[in-house]
Amino acid sequence: MNQKPSLPSALFHFVLSAFLVSSCQWNSPGEGISIGEPNGATDQAPVVSQPSGPGTDPKSCKSSDPEFQCLALKIVSYEASDKPSVLSKLEAETLVAELNKVWSPCKIGFQLEQYESVNPTTLGLQFDPNWRSQASQVRAAFSDNQTLLIVATGKLTSSTIAVTQMPGYSPFGTLVEDGFADNPLTVGHELGHYMGLYHYRSSSNLMNPYIGTHTENLTSSQCATARSTNQKNWAQMFRS
Repeated sequence: MNQKPSLPSALFHFVLSAFLVSSCQWNSPGEGISIGEPNGATDQAPVVSQPSGPGTDPKSCKSSDPEFQCLALKIVSYEASDKPSVLSKLEAETLVAELNKVWSPCKIGFQLEQYESVNPTTLGLQFDPNWRSQASQVRAAFSDNQTLLIVATGKLTSSTIAVTQMPGYSPFGTLVEDGFADNPLTVGHELGHYMGLYHYRSSSNLMNPYIGTHTENLTSSQCATARSTNQKNWAQMFRS
């Protein structure tokens, strides 16, 4: 588990995420660090609603609820000749089922439409990528216009455990490193960035920049933003 970053490092990650891309770190239990966004967002009460829609089925998130948004996922997992796949297909399916629990208060769900386990070196990519210089290359290798992309890689650089391209810039996709790729709060946080959410200064919020074991709440405003972003940017990923 990574140690708490120094203030300059934290500020670097915050400033970067406010523009093109968001990089995220894991927070040790009890540290409770958060950094606000430039819009001066204040804490709101978390959404309190019962899960609705498809439940925990990773293969289909289709729902009879006309308000429910079901989006297709593509998960690519790195492997090597001397290393097993970072995320097995069964682990990927379990992850998606847990993601559906995380996002159910927003009436948003995901289904695993594609899973691939690949040796990145066969494509000229590194198992342990430097995300600052290579993330776009990784995304371009696997992204398409029909699915949201998650790439489970080897270790990323510095204390960053995951990085996601914000909507409006391409190529799209999330990179999440080995050891965190099966964590639904880490990946759920990154999908939040995918759906237009910035870091949020609440120690219990899913979008806290330092992801911990209890950062799982979402506000009604965040749900509205995510749903609006999906309609605007990811309509081709909808499944009904």
